[in-house]
Amino acid sequence: MVQETVVRNEGQLQPKRHSRFENANSTFRLFLKNRLAMVGLVITVIYFAIAVLDSVYPQWLGVSNLSTALNFIPGHSANLALPTAPSFSGSWWFWLGTTYSRIPILPVVLGALRIDLAYTVLIVFVGMSVGVIVGSIAGYFGGIVDEIVMRVTDVFFSLPFFVFALAIVYVLGFSFTNVVLALMIIWWPTYARLSRGLALETKSLKYVEASRASGASNFRILVSHIIPNVLSPVYVQISLDLGSVIQLFAAIFFLVGSLGASAYPIEIGYMISTGESYLAQGIWWPVIIPSLFLLVFTVAVNLMGDGLRDVLDPKLRR
Repeated sequence: MVQETVVRNEGQLQPKRHSRFENANSTFRLFLKNRLAMVGLVITVIYFAIAVLDSVYPQWLGVSNLSTALNFIPGHSANLALPTAPSFSGSWWFWLGTTYSRIPILPVVLGALRIDLAYTVLIVFVGMSVGVIVGSIAGYFGGIVDEIVMRVTDVFFSLPFFVFALAIVYVLGFSFTNVVLALMIIWWPTYARLSRGLALETKSLKYVEASRASGASNFRILVSHIIPNVLSPVYVQISLDLGSVIQLFAAIFFLVGSLGASAYPIEIGYMISTGESYLAQGIWWPVIIPSLFLLVFTVAVNLMGDGLRDVLDPKLRR
């Protein structure tokens, strides 16, 4: 009796371990050991920091209004002269040269990050939210619900995303809002497929069956057990999709600019399209430099996503 009491008292004296905090801390330490993933994280943070700065204090770029690229031309008048080459002899505006209408590339591309990254995050977040909910419900309930969701996703996957998005934009009419809406519509099936497969695995686990046997409602099981177990692989998919969506977003505006749109929005894809006409004259920087901004971000988020996959996948952590 005495020994049993001592054991009980010793158990009471032991501090309660917070397994979730410890797991998160361990995951973060493993992520820090991946140098390429850390490089990707640092570059991604820099991009988003610039985008936030553009939103709260656009004056740092030298203009008070980022609504149009023409604001970066003194006097706000279009200049039909050829672009000027990159040069460090004058203002920092012209370090990376100018593009059409003598618009400086560097400040405009930095200002464009506000638009491209904000809409990219919105598209991925909405697509993820819808896809996780729909996929988790389909995988958990199965039957006719699962069949309907999977057939709908088959329809989406049967068409190239870019073509599908262009068709939606054509029907709705071209605008920033409609481009974002089109990408939201086509982006949820990826997360629905991923979540549905993980939900099928999770619902057969012992603790889920025990929760169901104890009288827990389907809603509580979904919220407490199914969706939390779906999220880890989803985080990796989000990091990879950031690069894909920003390229797709820019590609739509590139095509619109190539078709002769008359506006001058601050958007990287549109900047690339307007500089394309100068390639035949050997003027490469209006196309290559904005493209490099997109390439660096895409590579960075992919490196970060690979690092997250390595630390979140139990098989790879062994």
